[in-house]
Amino acid sequence: MPARKTGNAKNNSEEKKKGGGRFLLVIVLAVLLGGGLAFGALRFTGVLGKGAEAQAKQAKHATEVLDLGSKVINLAGDGGPGHYLRVQVVLEYKKDKKLAEEIKARQPQITEAVLTILRSKKVEEVLPVQNQEALKKQILEQINKIIGEGKVEQVYFTDFLVQ
Repeated sequence: MPARKTGNAKNNSEEKKKGGGRFLLVIVLAVLLGGGLAFGALRFTGVLGKGAEAQAKQAKHATEVLDLGSKVINLAGDGGPGHYLRVQVVLEYKKDKKLAEEIKARQPQITEAVLTILRSKKVEEVLPVQNQEALKKQILEQINKIIGEGKVEQVYFTDFLVQ
């Protein structure tokens, strides 16, 4: 009988060694999986992976916006019932301190130019979406004539209601 116990003791110790190896393998896989998930999360959020070239490119295209506020405008008409346009115009331009100061200093002239252009339009000229793109282009050209240094890159209508 004692011989049997010794045989079982050998088998038990061999099973413990196999189980210990499996346990170590599971721990290594868990660490690798966790590290991979952490790396992926950091890369996805942008903390990792932005080299100097990518950051320079992003800084080069950095922009600022100026909200000219909401305006209610009486549209041009044929003498019939008047139509009104409620519009909110936002300007986008390159991030440049000198340009930002000039745009803010000339904001009254810019606002007047936008209002003058919009007041000259009839309902048919502002209502279809295709016409709004042409209207934005016309406003952009007029604003860039007013500004001496630099230019406004984009005009956005964040509110556009015709009544």
